[in-house]
Amino acid sequence: MKIAFIALPEPENPVIAPPLPLTYMAALLEQQRHIVRIYDLALRGTLPIDIALAPLRAFRPHIIVVATDQDATSVIQAALAVCDAPILRLGTALREPAPGHAVAQALWQIDERLQGADEQSVIFSALLALDDDLDALPFPARHLLALEQYPLFTPTGELQTTVLAGQQLGHDTIITRRPPLVVAELRSITREHGIRHFVFPDPPLTHDLVWLNDLLYQLATSDLGISWEGSVRHECLTPELLGMCRQAGCEVLCFEFDALEVLDSKSARAALSTAVEQAHRLGINVRAHIQLQPPYGAVPALVDMSATFGLDNVRFSAQQPVIAHTHMANDGLALEDVAEMARSRYRSSRSRQFFIERFGAQLGPMLWRVGRAGLLGRTWQRYADGGEDATGLIAGSYGG
Repeated sequence: MKIAFIALPEPENPVIAPPLPLTYMAALLEQQRHIVRIYDLALRGTLPIDIALAPLRAFRPHIIVVATDQDATSVIQAALAVCDAPILRLGTALREPAPGHAVAQALWQIDERLQGADEQSVIFSALLALDDDLDALPFPARHLLALEQYPLFTPTGELQTTVLAGQQLGHDTIITRRPPLVVAELRSITREHGIRHFVFPDPPLTHDLVWLNDLLYQLATSDLGISWEGSVRHECLTPELLGMCRQAGCEVLCFEFDALEVLDSKSARAALSTAVEQAHRLGINVRAHIQLQPPYGAVPALVDMSATFGLDNVRFSAQQPVIAHTHMANDGLALEDVAEMARSRYRSSRSRQFFIERFGAQLGPMLWRVGRAGLLGRTWQRYADGGEDATGLIAGSYGG
């Protein structure tokens, strides 16, 4: 059977990563001798949908599976215009790091025309298999994706790709993979695709410290020559654990936390600052994913505070209020607007912090305001972004 998967982008998520759950399903289906293709519309750029789906005509699938939790009417119409095949719509984007977490959502959407059909049975058998332990699944069928087209890069511009070290089932259950299997998959990707930089997305690697120590040992002794980025809980980090991470090839750590949970506590802020300083001392970059919670009137103060920790990169996301069923904050702003406001505010606050760190709490803000007014020349923004030493600019501006 020929099976075509169509993956749609998630508009609220700025990070475009490979749809790993789809590649796990594809691997299972290929083991059963089915022929599978994956069409990821997140990579189509400015191409119209009908042109992006034109390859379906040559493939001539027996069934088309559309994976999205968004309105897929235009995609389904474009697919039907290209080829006459039954379409099964799953109620999830299948881009979540944990494949099993998407199974229940997908099972909600069953096309009545396919009830009892062999095509549906094949798809849902593969989908249900994602609920199994990841150790029991084959490696994802990454050969069906153009990995080089996904905009995942290290701070130095090297191409990355994602690898699952575990998955979260429900709110409290996290299933980790056996470290030797993780290393075996990394070795396979390195040999087949030439990629040597990897991202371990959620769940956090620090969920099980005994398991993490085993993983770090396996990575450090594997002699693969790879580097990786991992999601962690910063409060679990110690200087010893950070040193082990660096020895095992860690180049970036991603801290994920709720803004109010961390930034509203003096001790939590101190722990975060210490973790960032220790990581930087070892040559590890630190990113953060900060989740904003209502009330959103406190966002500016929280963002200003987060700019003082020396983080190398920050991504903000706004949490939808529990009582609301729309993508709107309490004050009428769209959640996407809240996140964008936070990003803009952070860039401005980080620029200001750059001058404070170099010229002190009194002179720094004054020089920053002068630069913002355009009195330090067009090159001011480069210095404000921390790209060069600002001392020469300031001295030249004042005739020093």
